[in-house]
Amino acid sequence: MLAAASSILALGARGHWLMDLLANFRVQYALYLVVAALLFFLCRNSRWAGVAAMAAALNLWVISPYLLQLPQSSESKKGGSESFRLMNFNVLSSNRRYDDVITYLRKQDADFVFLLEASPGWEPALKKMEDLYPHQKHEIQAGNFGIALLSKTPFQKVAVSEYSPSIASIDALVLVGGKRVRLIGTHPYPPINAKVCRLRNAHMQRLAESIAKETGATKTIVAGDFNMTPWSPHFVDFLSASQLEDSAKGRGVMPTWYALPLFSFGVPIDHICVSEGIHIEDRGVGPDLGSDHRAVWVDVRIIE
Repeated sequence: MLAAASSILALGARGHWLMDLLANFRVQYALYLVVAALLFFLCRNSRWAGVAAMAAALNLWVISPYLLQLPQSSESKKGGSESFRLMNFNVLSSNRRYDDVITYLRKQDADFVFLLEASPGWEPALKKMEDLYPHQKHEIQAGNFGIALLSKTPFQKVAVSEYSPSIASIDALVLVGGKRVRLIGTHPYPPINAKVCRLRNAHMQRLAESIAKETGATKTIVAGDFNMTPWSPHFVDFLSASQLEDSAKGRGVMPTWYALPLFSFGVPIDHICVSEGIHIEDRGVGPDLGSDHRAVWVDVRIIE
């Protein structure tokens, strides 16, 4: 009944980084506990069947906003800009399947692409994409925190921001159908210990504060490897402070890491979040292309 115990401990995710790690596996706990409840029931052990069922229900309640399809609002039926596609992909700095990634990007034909872990080895691949994406902003770095933005349309403004020391994020302003859209790509530290977990949380908090200060009619899309799942309270805090919506809500759970074929090993830590007035028309996750992550893409339309 480790899954049941972990489900309860994960409720303390805000107080300790290890419990926050446990909170990332709510889907797995739910699957295992449903199976356990059925097995205990078949073995006529009603006490443990009840415990497993209650723990499964807890996890299903937490993840339910992603499992239940959202009703279509009247606002989403209004006219607006033409649909455009944005993609976010952590390509893995040590990944050498450059041609496979290039082929996939060309096939997807997204209007904007954020590539994370853009190491020096990926620079020639980015140059090969200049015919499709003539407007590019790179912050190439050795290691795991390089980043690049590829765009079909010119940038009105583009800059590199740091929400954590020495961790580059790209902040761009573009025009889509005459409407101003702010695109932010970011990749905070992974929560491998208490110190970097605090750095990750502070990174996302500063990013949220920057978004909350946005005034006027500008819409915002944030994409990246957040190194946290939607079940983390720190992800919830980010959405609340930034007033963004997770594009995955109501569309099922789409694991993006680790890029294994078995669902039960994957967690959704790569995200695309949008501000009010941006309608998500479609969303998907890419195939295994040599990275430990899978690409995430959305088709969106500005409706106000």
